[in-house]
Amino acid sequence: MPQMTIALVMGAAVLFILGVPIAVALGLSSALVIFFFKPVPNMTMIPQLFAEAATSFTMLAVPLFILVGNLMERGTIGRRLIDFCTAFVGWMTGGLGAVNVVGSMIFGGISGSSLADTATFGTILIPRMVDEGYSEEYAGAITLTSSCLSVIIPPSILTVLAAAATQQSVSRALAAGLVPGILVTVLLLIPNHIICKKRGYGKKHIFSLKNILDKVQSCWTALIAPLIILGSIFSGTVTPTEGAAVAVLYILIADAIVFRKLSLKDIWICLVKTASLTSAILLIATSSAIMNFVIARENIPQILLNLLMSVPGGKIGFLILICFILLLIGMTIDAAPASLIFTPLFMPAALKLGIDPSHFILLMVTGFAVGLTTPPYGVCIFSIASISGMPMGRLIKASAPFYFMLILALALIAFVPGVSLFAPMLMGL
Repeated sequence: MPQMTIALVMGAAVLFILGVPIAVALGLSSALVIFFFKPVPNMTMIPQLFAEAATSFTMLAVPLFILVGNLMERGTIGRRLIDFCTAFVGWMTGGLGAVNVVGSMIFGGISGSSLADTATFGTILIPRMVDEGYSEEYAGAITLTSSCLSVIIPPSILTVLAAAATQQSVSRALAAGLVPGILVTVLLLIPNHIICKKRGYGKKHIFSLKNILDKVQSCWTALIAPLIILGSIFSGTVTPTEGAAVAVLYILIADAIVFRKLSLKDIWICLVKTASLTSAILLIATSSAIMNFVIARENIPQILLNLLMSVPGGKIGFLILICFILLLIGMTIDAAPASLIFTPLFMPAALKLGIDPSHFILLMVTGFAVGLTTPPYGVCIFSIASISGMPMGRLIKASAPFYFMLILALALIAFVPGVSLFAPMLMGL
């Protein structure tokens, strides 16, 4: 019987119930298990595990992409993206809803952060949508659900974490998010069109090619940002970590030097917020490393592999089960720790069944991305509710049509591997 793992899970569960943060609960439970059960002669391996998890070169991309999101939130690039998208798709039925969705896709191509997306689009677009006749609930719902695009489309913080945790190619995993990100965008635009047409939401805007070209000229710094960042990564010019540094440098040059819209005070505030969130993520990563040591010591991955391999239906049955598990995990655990904890646990079974690792990472990330928007623990729900002052119950009820589309996208990504693998194959990754 895996006594250490049982003790770890029970200890962590008690601490969760008492309100202890997940990173502290996992780390403390794991350390106590090692102290009492003594799987190794002394405790010196704990700081070694901490150091290995925290000093990974790949993990350096995480604080850099978080900083990108914070800089975009305070700078002009997010607003310029919204202005361009308004000219590009604002003429459609439910124009500002379409702006919200398409803008989140492009925003995600720079920041990789759903929280930064909700902060930027929630602050700017929700009031603008309400002024144009959209209900507050609808404006909040589409802002909430489209925010998951920022961690599906590359560069994605969750994808970097999942790939690093499973020692897979980060560049290939990021490329796997391109087509799924476009798929989710299209699927979210469908209910937006139907609902807005039925309810008469939004004002009618005339399509104007001249207006689009004018916006391209005034918003070019925002539009070329994803091309520079993703192009440098996928061309092999830089690593994903270096690409994150390129993104930071680009935004600082564009907003702080060229347009002078970021002051030293703004940059300092962004650095402080980045340090705070990065500390939390690194604590999760280091705590997960200790936990993984304990469960590996008792051969839990092999036990889990045997259980998952016995699921009826082979690969299809496994993927169905994983989809249900992902939705359940996403409702109860934040996406960052979920990526670090569960992706390494399920990856061996996926590989045994012949599932491509990049496809599986993208499936996991998409499931956790949906979890960011779903109750009771979706952090983006709290963000939108805080920004709009709207009760979460109303927000969740209005999100139902979009939740259906997100689950449909998860199923398509799971059962049609080409959705994830087309871009990596095209790029030769």
